[in-house]
Amino acid sequence: MFEIRVHGLGGQGAVTMVTWVARAGYATGKHVQAFPFFGAERRGAPVKAYVRIDDKPIDLRSQIHHPDLLVVMSSTLMGAALEEGISPDGRVLVNANEELAGRIAARTGRELNFLDATGIAMDLGLEYDGMPMVNIPLFGAIVGQAGVATVEVVMELLEGPAGHGNREAYEKAARSGFEEVRTVGATEKVS
Repeated sequence: MFEIRVHGLGGQGAVTMVTWVARAGYATGKHVQAFPFFGAERRGAPVKAYVRIDDKPIDLRSQIHHPDLLVVMSSTLMGAALEEGISPDGRVLVNANEELAGRIAARTGRELNFLDATGIAMDLGLEYDGMPMVNIPLFGAIVGQAGVATVEVVMELLEGPAGHGNREAYEKAARSGFEEVRTVGATEKVS
């Protein structure tokens, strides 16, 4: 089973994003489970969302404490996200530019995968209610990092949501996420 835990802020689209990831897994014949966890529902409040993907039916009904992929949609949540746990071989994907990712990797002492999802969304004019739609590039990145599906499946799943906005921008953002994740080590330069 592959488990993903997402830490975001209310309004960033974490719950929508994990639903898309689960649909990508389902589209490839996997068994999936996606669900949110949040306290007071308000913009800017911390939100967690979870995804499980497996070849067999999933009977677990608990939060994910040691994910294989930990996704941090806002770098301000990095400390709390890591404190909650990650599997020994787990990977971290953070929404950060190269400079910030390097500082976070050095501070945490661990290798990080990063994607400037905020920059991608802003460059493409993808905003909702004044917030960059970071969930679209991160959707592509998660699917690619988890090996859930192909980029073509990602594009197919975005056809519905893209109907409410700039389809070309949605697809470009998701493809960028799928293809542009980079890695930085705790003491290395960005690769």
